[in-house]
Amino acid sequence: MIGFDAVIGLGNPFRRDDGVGPELIERLQNRNLPNTDVIDIGDHPFQLIHVVKDYEAVLIVDAVDFGGKPGSFKVFDPAKTDTNQQLRSSHKTDVFELLEVSDTIGEPTKVRIFGIQPKSFELSEEFSPEIQETIPELTEELLDTVRSRGCVTT
Repeated sequence: MIGFDAVIGLGNPFRRDDGVGPELIERLQNRNLPNTDVIDIGDHPFQLIHVVKDYEAVLIVDAVDFGGKPGSFKVFDPAKTDTNQQLRSSHKTDVFELLEVSDTIGEPTKVRIFGIQPKSFELSEEFSPEIQETIPELTEELLDTVRSRGCVTT
């Protein structure tokens, strides 16, 4: 896989741990990532359809409940992820389904999802302690993932 030409954060900062995607994107803004656009689309998953098609390789950063320890992460390849697998986010629309729709509209984009295990999607502007503690480590792991060209862990 070629390097990522875009890293896209998805999430709602008013839904506790769901805001981790935009938070990590904000932390990447000042890092040296040549030829990589860093984009925050907030809590607007339908924008993925329009944004993703403009790039060859995209890394989406989002809170994804995959049953792990809060603050842990996995890198998913949507093309190889069983859609019956229990993956949940706080978005009313499934991100994996949106990516399938995007592929039917135009040329498929190579996509990976950097999914962070949340603890809570309750209404709050503060992260749960488990997420807050891991944000510096998650930032470095995200940078490593971008720089390693998206090796998939799951």
